[in-house]
Amino acid sequence: MSRKINFVILFLTFFLIIPATALCAGKGIKHLTSITRDTETGRLGLLGGVFFDENRNRLYVTDTTNKRILAFDVDMKFVSEFNAGGALEAPTFLVRNSKGQFFVAEPTKGNILFIDIRQKSVKPIDFSGVPKANIIYPGKMTLDSSDNLYIVDKANQRILIFDPDLRFDRQVLVKDGKGLSDVKVDSSGNIYALNTIGGSISVFDSRGNLLQTFGKKGKEKQEFDFPVSLAIHPKGVIYVVDQHKHKVLAFNKKGEFLLYFSELGWREGRLHYPSFICVNKAGRIFIVDRGNSRISVFE
Repeated sequence: MSRKINFVILFLTFFLIIPATALCAGKGIKHLTSITRDTETGRLGLLGGVFFDENRNRLYVTDTTNKRILAFDVDMKFVSEFNAGGALEAPTFLVRNSKGQFFVAEPTKGNILFIDIRQKSVKPIDFSGVPKANIIYPGKMTLDSSDNLYIVDKANQRILIFDPDLRFDRQVLVKDGKGLSDVKVDSSGNIYALNTIGGSISVFDSRGNLLQTFGKKGKEKQEFDFPVSLAIHPKGVIYVVDQHKHKVLAFNKKGEFLLYFSELGWREGRLHYPSFICVNKAGRIFIVDRGNSRISVFE
């Protein structure tokens, strides 16, 4: 009898107390829905990045394996897919400017493709004006409110900045940025650069002057293991996806730890090797849950 009672206690502890603790850690952040394969999208391959277009209320997702970009409406219902006339070979990350033009990264080719659907034009961004260094290996990207484009150049530990006319403007060198993996810009024009290997975030002003650095690697709840992507909430909260912890950590603008949410798992609301994060103006959080081949949406 005592063994049976102990088993019941263990069962309740695992399935009730642990999920409640995880929810409490998120302080009200809840899972809304997930985008997975269905009859319209077909099988989802290796997912790259996501981008929410505030002008059209569309979520765009790169399906690297199937060489396509998927579009969903604000209710996460499938709208369409396109492959730029077959020009996409291994799309990873994407952004879309206020004119409705796409920028899609294809790191294996060393390209950022500029796609103008209305003009039916696809061409790589011209890197000839960029200061010479190692071969450019473009990664994640972001846009600021003026449509300036920021590109992570991992091989050269820098962020490349192009103006709205796609002319090279300047670069921001990230000291000890060997693990440079993501970049975002806040409403004040400050630049946030994520270092995966170093487990830190460097914050620069709009001219590239270092303002602060925060974050470190470790086993504590506020420390990183393998951070791979970050996003900035409209209220200033900085969300960072830690791929090996299978969690999202949140910090304020001073770099002070606020909370974390989610855990390793396969059911709805859990994450398995998440790889990218995006937050829209309404505060919805979109996470590429790569290990589960889905996009998880939180609020």
